[in-house]
Amino acid sequence: MPIHDVGYRGWQGATTSTWSRWWVIAMAGMRGAFKSRWIRRMLLASWVPTIGLGVVFFMFENIIMSDKAIREWVVQSEDISRQQSVAQIRQRRPMGPPRQLLEFADEKTQASQAIRERFIKDAASGAWNADAVVAAVESGNPNELRNKVWCWLLMSFLRYPQGIMTLMIIGLLVPPLISRDVRSRAFLLYYSRPISRFEYIMGKLAVPAMTLMLITLVPALFLYFFGLLLSPDLSVIADTWDLPIRITAAAMVCVIPTCLVALLFSSMTQESRFAGFAWFTVWGLGAVVWSLIYHTNTTNMMIQQRLRPEEVHFESPWSLVSIYSTIGRVQSWIFGLETDVSNALPSIIVLGLITVVAFIWLYRRVSAPVRI
Repeated sequence: MPIHDVGYRGWQGATTSTWSRWWVIAMAGMRGAFKSRWIRRMLLASWVPTIGLGVVFFMFENIIMSDKAIREWVVQSEDISRQQSVAQIRQRRPMGPPRQLLEFADEKTQASQAIRERFIKDAASGAWNADAVVAAVESGNPNELRNKVWCWLLMSFLRYPQGIMTLMIIGLLVPPLISRDVRSRAFLLYYSRPISRFEYIMGKLAVPAMTLMLITLVPALFLYFFGLLLSPDLSVIADTWDLPIRITAAAMVCVIPTCLVALLFSSMTQESRFAGFAWFTVWGLGAVVWSLIYHTNTTNMMIQQRLRPEEVHFESPWSLVSIYSTIGRVQSWIFGLETDVSNALPSIIVLGLITVVAFIWLYRRVSAPVRI
């Protein structure tokens, strides 16, 4: 009976480049994540607000286009009446401009302007830090108005419906990613291959990052291009060319810190339920504490100074206890709605520190199994 050689034999299959090793880990994590029905359902549900915001974009562009058309019609009407007046003077006839036409045009202009301002101001009164939108309305410049309103709509989209959905999806998706490796000691299997600790972190980080981009970056860019299709001419590109850059930056501000913090919690325990509990506790407790401080102080200001709710502007460093509020303030500054850099600077610093500390701590945690 022949004895076969069972020694070392070279790999005969296809190989991948060194820079794409983390991608294998990411694809394995994505396949495992999409096996969950709840995650698939939440991804589908996260696109529902996109439909509602698309309707708002449609209404706003109709208002802009109708207002522009009425203004052009009024200018043409004034030119016609001016030409008629000149012709009557030349014929030595008493001037008789079409007063009914001008009165109707004035009524149309005032009605359109009132509808436009009422629509924007009513929406902006409920927005978070929408002074820039109100200033754009009062300026009367349609180009500036379109830019600010689009920024405000997209920022509200990323902050409110998609922000809440981000919290829920990360709480379900991220906790098992590293905690299962800690429990099963899969680090020994990973590190026995030519995979560095940084590549391991990148592979795990790519799983929630790509998932969150599907509910933040992709639908926001879709809404932007949808708004371009609704616009009457190509001049809208000159007014809103910076929005894709702002959308990408605002999405990354939400994705990177949240994913790193969630992965850190996952690496600190062998039980994924404890990591999920820590995630929801940190976000929920911070939001509740800041909400209590904010509403208590705004109520006191309204009672003492007899102010209306839209006149109250309360600022406090305690907003930094809430990661949700911190990310929202930075996103507002990115979209240009927070014009004072000094107000956004503490949030930028805190968010940067959270990102750096979470990455360093996570790197140490995944290095522990191979540390001598």
